Amino acid sequence: MRPRVILIEDDTELRESLLEYLELAELTVAGVASAIEFYQLLNSCTFDIAIVDIGLPDQSGYELAQYLRDKTTMGIIILTARSSTKDRIQGYKAGADLYFVKPVDCVEMVAAIHNLLDRLSRQQNRHHRQQATEWLMDKANWSLTTPNGLSVNLTGKEMTFLELLTIQSGEIVPRELLMNSLNYDQEQYDNRALDALVLRLRKKIETVNSHDDPIKTVHAVGYCFSAPVRTEQMSLSTEKPLP
Repeated sequence: MRPRVILIEDDTELRESLLEYLELAELTVAGVASAIEFYQLLNSCTFDIAIVDIGLPDQSGYELAQYLRDKTTMGIIILTARSSTKDRIQGYKAGADLYFVKPVDCVEMVAAIHNLLDRLSRQQNRHHRQQATEWLMDKANWSLTTPNGLSVNLTGKEMTFLELLTIQSGEIVPRELLMNSLNYDQEQYDNRALDALVLRLRKKIETVNSHDDPIKTVHAVGYCFSAPVRTEQMSLSTEKPLP
């Protein structure tokens, strides 16, 4: 599929000539003369790169670039006659990946677009790989979801135990802290109760994710959660009493 580029430029002659060149460079392109036309088109089309003029008739290109940075994953190229350092800095602060001053060399513009597309593609691939190995702690529904999307329902103590382990995955949480947080005494019986809780939780995880147990034991020290984890936030186990 050819990369899709949208050009927001109110100078008709410049817009048409640049669109023609980008088409010849095997890019799928669309052009609009104002911000409102762009927003209307965005309701029905998706794009990989937006080329934005600053001096639009209905909205500053800086504001449009800020919107794109906040609401989309598009690459943003500012194309403007404004060449001062102050303007460039404002453009980058608004979210621009690249800043070009008119008149633009079309060969350089095409090279920059392909370079930006490659960089965005690598970033997306890294994000997808991370998501593929990421666990999810859902505090609202009291569940732990595996990277392959299967969920484990948790008891109150299991939830508290995992909350402590996933505050920062990979960090060792001492047994003493876990015992105190779970209202266990430092007695042999309650020490065994902690180990039993961990064993039950591991068995639950193994029923849906037999090849990977993220709960690791650090002998005589404590436990850690060894995998990347994301948390759906809710206050720390205050909604339900521990069983």
